[in-house]
Amino acid sequence: MKKILLILICLTFSLYTLKAQNDVKELLELKLPPLDTLFKGAMKSSMVQFYNYRMEGQELALKTEKRKWLDYFSVFGTYQYGIMGVNSFTNLGTEYPLIYQTSGASQLWYNAGASISIPLDRLFDRRNRIKTQQLKIKETLMEREMWYDEQRQKISEMYYRALEALNTLKYAKEQCVMSDAHLNFAQRDYVMGKITAQDLSAAKGVQVQSYIQMEKLMTELNKSLIGLEILSKIKILNK
Repeated sequence: MKKILLILICLTFSLYTLKAQNDVKELLELKLPPLDTLFKGAMKSSMVQFYNYRMEGQELALKTEKRKWLDYFSVFGTYQYGIMGVNSFTNLGTEYPLIYQTSGASQLWYNAGASISIPLDRLFDRRNRIKTQQLKIKETLMEREMWYDEQRQKISEMYYRALEALNTLKYAKEQCVMSDAHLNFAQRDYVMGKITAQDLSAAKGVQVQSYIQMEKLMTELNKSLIGLEILSKIKILNK
C-alpha cells in the first residue's frame, strides 16, 4: 500500500512537471527585440508626449514674447453716419398761425489716428525676456533627454537581466530533465525492490528542488520581460 501511495504521488507531480516543461519551452522560444528597437519604443511613452506638449507651449510663448513690441503702438478710429433733424417755427404776427418747419440732412463723421507709448523698462528688458523663454525651451529639451537616458539605462539593465535568466533557464531545464530521468529509474527500481522508500524519496526531493529552482527563474524572467514591455511599449510575451 505504501508503494502504491508513493507511486501515485510521483505520477501526480508528473502532471505538474509536464506543464512546467511546456511553459519553459515557450519562454525559451522567445526572441528578444534588439536594444535599439526597445530604445525607440520608449520614445512612444506618455512622458515624451508630455515634454513635447510643454515644449510646444513654450515655443508659442516665445513667439508671443517676440511680438510684444507691437504693444508700443496703438491705432484708433471712429466712424459715424446719421441724419440730423432740425425743427423750427416762424411767427408772422398775431393774425397768422405759427408755421412749423422740419429739415434734415445726412451727415458722416470719422476720425482716425495712432499713438506710440514705449515703456523703457520693457524696452530694455525685452532681450532678457526672450532669452529666458529660449532657456525654458532648452531646459524642457534637456529634461526630456535626461528622462530618455534614464529609461535607456533601465531598459539595458532589464534586458541583460532577461538574457541572463534565459541562459540560466536552459541549464535549469536540463537539470529538471535529468532529475525526471533519475526519478523514473528510481521508481522502477523501487517497484522491483532494488531500492528503499527512502532512496525513492531522496530522488523525488532532487526533482522537486530542481523544479522549484526552475520556477524561480521563470518568475524572474517574466518580471524582466514585463518590465521591458512597460518601459519600451513593445509587446514581447505571447500572453
